Amino acid sequence: MLLVDDEPGAADLAATHVERLVDGVETVTRTAPADALAVVRDQRVDCVVSDYNMPGTDGLELLEAVRSIDPGLPFVLFTGRGSEEIASEAISAGVTDYLQKGGGRDRYEMLANSVENALDRRRAERDLRGVNAKVTAIHEFATEVSGAESATDVFERVVDAAEEILSFDRCVTARRRGDRLVPEARSANVGEEEVRTFDLGEGVVGTTVAEERTIVVDNLSVDPADPDELEDPTDPGVSRRGPAAGTAGGAAPASEGDANAPPDANAPTEAEELADPVADDIRSAISVPIGPYGAFQAVSDGYASFDGGDVEFAELLAAHAADALEQIETENALRSERDRLSALFEDLPLPVVRTASAEGDERRLDATNEAFEETFGFSDAAHGYREIHDAIVPEGDERIDGGGVLDDGEPIRREVRRRTADGLRDFILNVIPVSRSDETIVYNVYADIGEQKRVERTLRRLHETTREMFRGGDREEIAALAARAAIDILEFPASGVRLYDPDANALSPTAISEEATAALGERPPYGPGDGRLWEAFETGEPIVVDDLDAVETAIGYGMHRSLLVVPLGDHGVMPLGSREPGFFDDTAVQLARVLGANVTVALDHAQRTAQLRDRDAELNREIDRLEKFAGLVSHDLRNPLNVAAGRLELARANVDDADALDELDRIGDAHDRMEELIDDLLALARQGRTVDELESVPLADAAAQAWRTVDTVDATLARPDESLAVEADPERLRTLLENLFINSVEHGSPDGRAAPDGSVEGGDADSASAPDGVTVRVGALPDGFYVADGGVGFGIGPAEATEYGASSDPEGTGFGLAIVREIAAAHGWAFDAVDDDGARFEFRTDG
Repeated sequence: MLLVDDEPGAADLAATHVERLVDGVETVTRTAPADALAVVRDQRVDCVVSDYNMPGTDGLELLEAVRSIDPGLPFVLFTGRGSEEIASEAISAGVTDYLQKGGGRDRYEMLANSVENALDRRRAERDLRGVNAKVTAIHEFATEVSGAESATDVFERVVDAAEEILSFDRCVTARRRGDRLVPEARSANVGEEEVRTFDLGEGVVGTTVAEERTIVVDNLSVDPADPDELEDPTDPGVSRRGPAAGTAGGAAPASEGDANAPPDANAPTEAEELADPVADDIRSAISVPIGPYGAFQAVSDGYASFDGGDVEFAELLAAHAADALEQIETENALRSERDRLSALFEDLPLPVVRTASAEGDERRLDATNEAFEETFGFSDAAHGYREIHDAIVPEGDERIDGGGVLDDGEPIRREVRRRTADGLRDFILNVIPVSRSDETIVYNVYADIGEQKRVERTLRRLHETTREMFRGGDREEIAALAARAAIDILEFPASGVRLYDPDANALSPTAISEEATAALGERPPYGPGDGRLWEAFETGEPIVVDDLDAVETAIGYGMHRSLLVVPLGDHGVMPLGSREPGFFDDTAVQLARVLGANVTVALDHAQRTAQLRDRDAELNREIDRLEKFAGLVSHDLRNPLNVAAGRLELARANVDDADALDELDRIGDAHDRMEELIDDLLALARQGRTVDELESVPLADAAAQAWRTVDTVDATLARPDESLAVEADPERLRTLLENLFINSVEHGSPDGRAAPDGSVEGGDADSASAPDGVTVRVGALPDGFYVADGGVGFGIGPAEATEYGASSDPEGTGFGLAIVREIAAAHGWAFDAVDDDGARFEFRTDG
């Protein structure tokens, strides 16, 4: 956090209080705005707290410069020069919060609370963007890796994805070759000397692959004999065991699943013997199986560097990689059997059709195997080549160049869609030419990838549903979307979402599908001890029961035989059921976890949105209270002011002395001045509120109405074209014009004298002013309108003239142009005052 104050002592004092009151915050102080900007450019800054009144550059100018570097950086204005003027400017400029230093003891508590809220919001936004990016990137990775052509390519893509998506800068993949695990790919900053080959079951990586389970290690000591190295840095004095380890399997298992769980006190002492260090700077690690094919491992020199989210995303990467390796393994098996296809043709479980050359470019059907006949419903005995081709190949499908296969003598592999006896299905078609002495025959081997394509389509639909959840409203709507997605997208038989009610300490049935209600009936809330649902919520781990009839349960599950419960973080659980035993296989569990992760993120977002909405509502209520307070204060001020005015009139009636009467007149002038200030302050409070309803207002008519309400002396109005209209609140637009006209009449004439009447002209007259008066023009801009006079201009700077209480006339209140500025801001218009041969005020109403 960066604190900026031209008074070093004030900056240091604020930094000391913030560091004491806000956990985990580090402060940097600067006394010059230029130095503060250098920090924002060159270092990571999560929040800026700045004074307002500083030499050269004030706090709002610093805000503008900071936001040009980092538009989303929280900025708190902490000023000793508290006023409505600065507060309004700060809010209009977009500060995160505005606080006055004041003299109270709690001012630094308020500052610390503001900083903590700003940091929480920035952290939440960053975390949300990170999770969304990771989910999208993993979906893209799943699509890309499914097209990998070799196992090496898959292992390398896992490392690339881990570096890019998960920011694991030290990671490796190990590939299983028989009973050995060989390093296959590593990140750029892992050297060859940091990896080696391991036996299956040796070290962390060997155990990961042998048992196909994820292992999380929080604390690896460089020297098991040194108790200082084993101390938990988050809890000094408490030691955690963990032997030395090395990248790619050098770590012995210390804990599984929960990155913060202490190691098993009864863990076998052989764990230390399993560890074979390759690098001595490793403190924590995760090791994830890539199916039976190998493992992915990430390491760090920090304590407990990997949380549950890291583990979950790493497991998703590994699961997609395992699917791709399984597909490649299948395809490689097909290629290796190419020379033996003839002998195995009839027994091959995949659909195969064999063709041979015919006259011209036509092919003749040579044979079909049993699987082909079962899949497509055609055989070589009853059908010809053209008949089968036209029946199973959909219209518009890309034609395979059979002649090219024959000429090149090389097999081709292509993803195709074919009509089968059960409808359209997706296949990988391997076209394999085999040369014979008399001719070349071609085997067309179909590998069904319908399940893979279904998973890909499911992931895409889940991603779309996640976006819909983020566009949704409250938690109940998200729960309803999730319950339907489980049935409509994942094709689970029954689903529901139970959200946690902290007041009842129970999981309430928030969104239960009709299918689940039909199988279970109406269900009450469940709390501690109520079976698998509460267990999944409490542990944060999915629970699968393959046969509910075969186990004891704390609650009944009606007609359901299978149960899958997916935790939704602190929000609740998603129970999924089926009347079929063993319904939820590994693929179903994995897809349910993806849905659960997306629902959890959406619920987090809804929770934060609700909190922000409540805060905004509270702020609006506070504004209303302040406005009512201003009205009460005005009323309380006017009462004694009226009494004073009455007493003054009585005093005038009883005094004959000229000097005394002159003094009484001065008191009367002071009363009038106080009345003007009260009126202007109330007007300022009313006009600054945001305009909610707009209508098209002809500017010429509004100008004419405003002109008639102003004592225009001998001034002249040049109205705009009748076609010019402005989207505005009519009443406040007229108030804006009245204040500008008064300003021109009172300040525009060289002598400032008032005379009886004014006149109104139509059109854009340039020389229609009265002989001794000033001409006021209202006209169009490309993106708005302007009001200008041909008077003497500003007696003070144009920008200063619009400040509260600023006036070149000693008798003026200095609120007229400030009210104009507030009305413009309430409409969302850009407002500018220009000294250009008189006073000119420009309003940009578009954008």
